[in-house]
Amino acid sequence: MSDTAKQPEEKPMNEGYYLEAMNQLKEKFDNNEYLMKRIQKQNLELKKEIVTAFGCMRILDNLIHHSYGVDGDIVSLSESLRGHLSDFVDDII
Repeated sequence: MSDTAKQPEEKPMNEGYYLEAMNQLKEKFDNNEYLMKRIQKQNLELKKEIVTAFGCMRILDNLIHHSYGVDGDIVSLSESLRGHLSDFVDDII
């Protein structure tokens, strides 16, 4: 085979077809932008909720440690949850 083999001729793109393709592409882009902003907003709200849960857990942990007669399992669970939330909060901030 030679390098001068015939290439199929490219047909010029119809203007209407081109506009339709660009409109579809713009719709997809706009939809992706909308979804991205929605996900970012949800992500921010979840971060706020986690930070709030961490604050509540710190208060609860403090109350548990200043109380007498609290079961050791509850103390351990409280410390474990506080530690886990603390690590997570450190990662998102």
